[in-house]
Amino acid sequence: MPDTPVKSARADRIIAKTWWRRRPFQIGLAAGMVVVVTLGAFALLPPSNTVTVAADSLDTGEVTRAAFQDYVALRAAVEPLDITYITAETSGRVISVAASDGIMVTPGQPLAMLGNPDLTLQVSSREADISARLSDTNNQLMNLQTQQQANEQAVADVAYALHRAEEELSKRQMLREHGVYNDAAVQTYVDEVAYQKQRLAGLKSQQAQQSQFYISQRQQILASASDLRQSRDEVRRGLNALNLTAPVAGRLTDFNLKPGQAVKIGDPLGEVDSEGTYKLKAEVDEFYLSRLSVGLKATTSVHGQETPVHISKVFPQVNNGRITVELEFDRMPADLKRGETVDVRLSLGATEMALLAPSGSWLNDTGGASIFVLNSSGDKASRRAVTVGRRNPEYVEILSGLKPGDRVVTGGTQNLIKAQHLRLTKSAK
Repeated sequence: MPDTPVKSARADRIIAKTWWRRRPFQIGLAAGMVVVVTLGAFALLPPSNTVTVAADSLDTGEVTRAAFQDYVALRAAVEPLDITYITAETSGRVISVAASDGIMVTPGQPLAMLGNPDLTLQVSSREADISARLSDTNNQLMNLQTQQQANEQAVADVAYALHRAEEELSKRQMLREHGVYNDAAVQTYVDEVAYQKQRLAGLKSQQAQQSQFYISQRQQILASASDLRQSRDEVRRGLNALNLTAPVAGRLTDFNLKPGQAVKIGDPLGEVDSEGTYKLKAEVDEFYLSRLSVGLKATTSVHGQETPVHISKVFPQVNNGRITVELEFDRMPADLKRGETVDVRLSLGATEMALLAPSGSWLNDTGGASIFVLNSSGDKASRRAVTVGRRNPEYVEILSGLKPGDRVVTGGTQNLIKAQHLRLTKSAK
């Protein structure tokens, strides 16, 4: 409607509207109010990637500077210190069982007997063959000894003949001096003595040469006989494999053989566990792998008493983010039982002052790369990048990104990985 003068009914004069009643001002005022309301609405809208959650669904904690105890808590299982496995050395069928699972055994104690007719026949055949070959070696030794004895007898005979010839020569020479014999009569005996000496020297030379040969032959025959005896013993052990015995002293476990059961070579049949000596086996987060080493000290609570232990073996294989370690007792506690579990506190370093944040699921959610930090009023939280260091079951060392007094969200954000901001609401009662 155009802005025209209005005539007064009482006095015919024109009265103009005041400025705030004019149309342009009212339109401008309305537009300004719209702009203000719009800007206010935008200011009140939460930032992008904001998720609304109930405050009581989150776990929170405060960042503090305090003494950091560098340790990791483990749950360890008690196992025998030494385990000796019983494995089938041959195939067969169980004929009888002489022991039961769980009993104490001594070395060589019968456990079970297997039957294998084919093996028995093979062992008997091979043993008979080896026995025949051993008999041949014995005959060779006897023949060798006979030859040596014959040579020695020949030397002895010639030596005796020489001795008789020398005696006869001595007699003839004495009679020749008395004129009974002439030189021609004595010469025959001189020749006989010379012949026997030559013969004896030849036999002794031959005996010396043959002696080395006899020694070499004897050594070869004895070595062959020794090999044959070892082969026979091995063959017999093959048959002895049908008789299962305890390899060491201890407690027999996992032994469940039944009469008539078929057994194949290499089958595990049970084990003998050391009794009274134990070790611990535990799993550790792979985060600590670089800090684990043999000899690292720890303590464990056994039936309410603290007992020192140390790492004896670290297995480098990682399974589902965990690695396995074995620990041995510095002094063996009493009344331990295989299979029970104990708490272990593994020390990784000295206690030092550090900036600490409470541990929680946030470490697994982000790998320790970021955490939600609450504002001063506690109704909002924003994700902040952080750098973490050492960890223990209660706290994690903060190297950067936080300061003492910051309140952080430590759990309940598993499904909010992509969120950057949280708006916290109170649940209705």
